[in-house]
Amino acid sequence: MLAGVVASLAATGGAVWLREMRPPSMMQPVAQTISTRDEKPQPPPLTADEERFATTLWAVHREATRSAVALSFAGIAYQTEGRDAHALAQRIEPLAKFFHDAETQVRAMGAPPSLTASQGQYVDAMALYANAASEMLKFTGDGDRQRLNLAHEMDVRASEDMLRVGEILWPGQYKPH
Repeated sequence: MLAGVVASLAATGGAVWLREMRPPSMMQPVAQTISTRDEKPQPPPLTADEERFATTLWAVHREATRSAVALSFAGIAYQTEGRDAHALAQRIEPLAKFFHDAETQVRAMGAPPSLTASQGQYVDAMALYANAASEMLKFTGDGDRQRLNLAHEMDVRASEDMLRVGEILWPGQYKPH
């Protein structure tokens, strides 16, 4: 019986070893079959006008994503690193300005008719981030912890809106949130 178990393990180990040693090109059909079944239908490609808008918005989006993460981390740092309201305000002030300016900038962009709803959703996301930052700054002045909860709720909604627009304009983009 022991010999049978050893033989089974050896055969399994040999099969695994052979599979791992096989060139990637021999394994590709299996991988394609699996990934083809799991893939969602691809959205239609963007038109030239949509692509121009997506490229223009990307310049703002790149910084908005970084700033959104910085906003979240500022709140986390406040909660975990000593609860220094002055330090929180110093971190939030430039982010509040960025989101306010980004809202204005995105609102002024010329979106093609097919993307006006996406543009509006992105403008709303920037406004939510700006309002979240404003609530956090108000908290640093009055200490009302409810403002942090409200800011967090706005931050989450803004993040979801930004991701929805991203799925339309930049499908498959890495999502840090």
